[in-house]
Amino acid sequence: MRAATGVVPKAGWTHRRTFGPVARGPIVARSWVLESSDPLGFFRFRRKGADGEVALVLPRFMSLTAQPQARELEASVSAPRAGSGMELFGVREYRAGDPLRRIHWRSSARLGELVVREYEPPGQETVGIFCDPSPPTREAADQVARLAASEAWDCIRGGGRVVLWAPGMEPSLPSEARNLWALLEWLARYPNPPPPALWATSPRSGEDIEPLVSDVVGVAAGSSPRLIDALETVKQRGGRVRAWVVGDAEVDLEVPLQRVGMAWPL
Repeated sequence: MRAATGVVPKAGWTHRRTFGPVARGPIVARSWVLESSDPLGFFRFRRKGADGEVALVLPRFMSLTAQPQARELEASVSAPRAGSGMELFGVREYRAGDPLRRIHWRSSARLGELVVREYEPPGQETVGIFCDPSPPTREAADQVARLAASEAWDCIRGGGRVVLWAPGMEPSLPSEARNLWALLEWLARYPNPPPPALWATSPRSGEDIEPLVSDVVGVAAGSSPRLIDALETVKQRGGRVRAWVVGDAEVDLEVPLQRVGMAWPL
């Protein structure tokens, strides 16, 4: 894209350009250059700008159910802080004062630092949406993101909480469990993880440790062993598991499956 003007007036100069359509994911400005010169053209100044993200295109979503599933609490009810309930929600870094009985020793050994179990607020259901870590095509990845966003929307509007995860990616934060915009941003970057600098201050559980939830929706576009193992683990713990399968991938899972193509809306 190029834009130019003659002598810039005192009031400044603005040029607006519309472009698109755009694909899901970050929009990055690269290799942009600002040139200026004196009025007679004797001298020219050229300055290169730093690359940077200027926008983020979120995935589309829609309701996948005619009636949202009833939850024990409505969305407007103020829930207690995570950590005070009985159902496991996930793990986080150990903090001074945490009870030793909540330390998750297996995860601590894998991460090389102490992490503790975190529990759901009582009365709220948390749904884990586990995404395929390596969709075969960009179109398949977009469909996975749309399905996951739609599942998240249905859960949140029904009063529930959501955690997003894919093997090799950091899960969404517990504090984002009812923040649809934060979840859509996570899915906008899927399947590419966010920059490591964004993880440094985030109390997350680690890339390859699935969140400890008892209600999971899998969204597969291939036969990823890591995704299948995670879903089987939840099932073996007595959790409820169902899955979407994008395309014709063979998925070896004894759970309710629903197959879809690439068309949207469904």
